[in-house]
Amino acid sequence: MGLTGEIKTMPLTDLLQWIETTRKSGIVECRAGTEWKKIFFQEGQIIFASSARESEKLGQHLIRQERIRESDLIGCLHENEQTGKKLTQILEDRGLISHDDLYGEVVILIKEILFDLFLWEEGLFQFRDRELPDSMISPLALKTGQVLFEVLNRIDENRRDGILPEKGATAGPTKSTGIKVKGRIIFKVDDKKFTLPGAYEKREIPSFRKDEEAEGNKD
Repeated sequence: MGLTGEIKTMPLTDLLQWIETTRKSGIVECRAGTEWKKIFFQEGQIIFASSARESEKLGQHLIRQERIRESDLIGCLHENEQTGKKLTQILEDRGLISHDDLYGEVVILIKEILFDLFLWEEGLFQFRDRELPDSMISPLALKTGQVLFEVLNRIDENRRDGILPEKGATAGPTKSTGIKVKGRIIFKVDDKKFTLPGAYEKREIPSFRKDEEAEGNKD
């Protein structure tokens, strides 16, 4: 089963909650212009996220957090290309970062990718409902609802503190040409309610481009 839509027509929070409730496995891919982000699910839980942005790659994130050096990353990426081993496994095998520290940094990165994604006011999404291959299965499994709660709460606090502009004050990654529909969509977790970032918009859904990127390696 596949599901394709426009972010302004079906908010991503609704989609992710549905995936969690129905314990779906698969990949949610979002695109806006040249940008893309992916969220990987196993039985309704988030196991990884990736992005087209270089700054949101795991290796760059670890350098930014001063967990590894750039020279370490270059060596690990070379081994990844030569052997096909996951970057996470190579980092651990080389003793560059402990399993627990790496786990923690991956969790932080997932939340950073989702934080940026939920600021998008325009774009397309596609959910591919399928069992993930063994190469993509991860011992990491985050409760989707809890992650959404944390990310949306952070967005809400940033708007309140003036760090982020108010909803609808900025354009998304791509220009909108649709007809706006007035209204709000509410996201609820543990009796706490959050208004989704941005107004929503109803318009015709264009065709979704098939991603040609290989999905066997996680960053």
